[in-house]
Amino acid sequence: MSNARILIVDDETPTRELCSDILDEEGYETHKVAGAREALHELTLNPYHIVLSDIQMPEMDGVALLKEIRKTHPDVEVILMTAYAGLPSAIEAVRHEAYDYLPKPLTRDGLLNTIRRCYEKIELRRKLKESQNKLIEQEKLAAVGAVSAWLSHRMRNSLSVILMCAHYLQQKAVPAASGDLKEVIDAILAKVKNLEHITSDLITYSRRYDIQKTPQNMNVILDETLQSLNSQFQLQKLTVVKKYDPKLPEIPADPHVMHEAFENVFINIFQAVGKQENQTVTIKSEVVRDYLAKPPADPFGVLNLAKDQKPVAAVSLSISNTGSVISEENRGKIFTPFFTTKEDGSGLGLAIVKKIVEDHGGEIFAESSEEGEPNTTTIRIVFPLS
Repeated sequence: MSNARILIVDDETPTRELCSDILDEEGYETHKVAGAREALHELTLNPYHIVLSDIQMPEMDGVALLKEIRKTHPDVEVILMTAYAGLPSAIEAVRHEAYDYLPKPLTRDGLLNTIRRCYEKIELRRKLKESQNKLIEQEKLAAVGAVSAWLSHRMRNSLSVILMCAHYLQQKAVPAASGDLKEVIDAILAKVKNLEHITSDLITYSRRYDIQKTPQNMNVILDETLQSLNSQFQLQKLTVVKKYDPKLPEIPADPHVMHEAFENVFINIFQAVGKQENQTVTIKSEVVRDYLAKPPADPFGVLNLAKDQKPVAAVSLSISNTGSVISEENRGKIFTPFFTTKEDGSGLGLAIVKKIVEDHGGEIFAESSEEGEPNTTTIRIVFPLS
């Protein structure tokens, strides 16, 4: 079985139907058109992996179609067919990078073997591109980590000196002498505290986690995290609603590292809600039976899910809060290091969460809705059960 999408182009109805029947029977997804111009139009509407085209067609032949596809859809593979096989047309097809050249009448085995090899090439190219992207991302993160470690070390030393000087001035200042002086000292201390928080995030993000996984119940870790932050929930008058699955299975996890991840999610909620009162934080855990992992990127714009890929069971954790919303534009950015919409934020809190979740083999998503009342934002974390 395969999920390749194939566009069949031939002005002869029997050939179109024959190719379609053979390929559909093998699990391929096909679409048929009678001419090259119709094929080009179809390619602008829907994505395809392979174009299977006759060469001899009225108005625009298969080689001309191949040339246009190379210009507009360079990732699409093209296989040409002809009843008039000859050296000139074969050379022309190869010169414009057709994947293969099939003589008519077609045989079932010949067609299927060519399509199979062609799709294997596409899959290899996709996997290579995915590996390259992962390597680039890892190199970027390593560079960010190295810079963060260097910067945080120097910031911490400087901040210690500034903080010591500010405390010295605070002790020496005569309370009644100058209200302005006290205001300046308080401002220095507040900014130093903010920079210390950023420095702490830099250190956390740059360090390597030595993850020690043991069977853990996520309900327990969530509860422990909530308890450690209880005073902040009370200070901001946030109502906590727990919807735990009492039969939630244990998963391999490092409880200390996961505690840090959940804490960062809750801290992000505290900052997003701000001074709004009577908001609600809902924590839900459940087992989903039909989870389908996020597919790898497909250069053709098609969700690259094999038709025989089966959904798996997974532990799903969602942390939702009212009183804040993430714009659609920012939803894909909030896990990116240093992205922040807050004036005093480091932009590393949720990046740290993503890093921890992925190190545990999970996935993380942001969802937000402005429809209805109240506005709601949800961070969803999913751990497939293997």
